[in-house]
Amino acid sequence: MNVLTLTGRLGNDPVRRDTTKGVVCEFRLAVDGRPRVWITVETWGHLAGTCAQHLHEGRRVAVSGALANRQYVNRSGEKVDAWYAKARQVTFLDRPRDHDEPATEAAEVGVQ
Repeated sequence: MNVLTLTGRLGNDPVRRDTTKGVVCEFRLAVDGRPRVWITVETWGHLAGTCAQHLHEGRRVAVSGALANRQYVNRSGEKVDAWYAKARQVTFLDRPRDHDEPATEAAEVGVQ
């Protein structure tokens, strides 16, 4: 079973890209705890659009999904394993800057 649940703060603004497979949005999450762990979070489809539109650096979120791995060869010719969280659900845990939106918002989509 591959189930991952994390909470933390965004370390950067989300980056949204349109690909041939659909919309993808990535951001770095500083996971609560000691030592602090940084993990890249990847979202797809409607969830990706919602995250790109409403999240920004410093926002507190909870992420549920699965741990995933991508292998590639870097510029030095070495194989690299990149681990990341493939999110199925992202829950916004705080209020956005300069908005009077509800304190908690949830966005959910199935994995493609």
